[in-house]
Amino acid sequence: MSLHIQCLPNSPNPSLIAQGCNIVGKFAAFLGFLYLLHTPAFAIEYQYQLFKNQEDFGILVFPKENMFEKLNQYIQSINFIEVASGNAVMRFGSANRDNQTYMMPESVQKQHNIEKFIILQVLADQGILVGIYDPTWGLTLPFATYSLDDVKENIQKSLDVFRNKKSIDASEDRGKTILWQLN
Repeated sequence: MSLHIQCLPNSPNPSLIAQGCNIVGKFAAFLGFLYLLHTPAFAIEYQYQLFKNQEDFGILVFPKENMFEKLNQYIQSINFIEVASGNAVMRFGSANRDNQTYMMPESVQKQHNIEKFIILQVLADQGILVGIYDPTWGLTLPFATYSLDDVKENIQKSLDVFRNKKSIDASEDRGKTILWQLN
C-alpha cells in the first residue's frame, strides 16, 4: 500500500498550503499505521491449553505461558486432563455475535465433543478473567478479576449449573446467569 500526496504550487499562500500538506501527510501516516495494526503480521497470538473431564466439560486457559503451577494443579485435581493446546482464536459466543473472547478453534472443540466450558484468561499478576460458555445461552463474561481462591470456589458452581444441578446461589431462572463471587 502506498499513498502519494501532492501539494499544488499555484496557491496564493504557499506557507498555508505547506501547513495543510503537513497535516494531511501526518493524518495519512496515522491511517496507514492503523491499517498495519489490523494485518496478520501485527495480530496478537495467544497459546491456549485445553482441559477436559469425563463429562465432556472443558476448561480453557490462555495465555498458556501465564498459567501458573497452582492453577494447573487445581484443574487436574478436579479430574480435568490436558487434551489440546495451540493458537487461540477470537470467537463469538453466540450466533447474535454478542460477546467474544479467545478460545480454542471450533474444530478442536468439536473434535473433543466439548459443548460447555469455562475460559480462564490468566493475567501477568496471576489475576484471572473468566468466560463461561454454554450453547443454551452463549458466552458470559463477568467483568471482575478473580484470584485462584475465587476460581476454586466458583468453578464447582459453574460445573453444577452445567450438570443442571442447582447451586446454593442459583435462582429459578437457572441457565441464564451464573454468579461468580469474589472473596
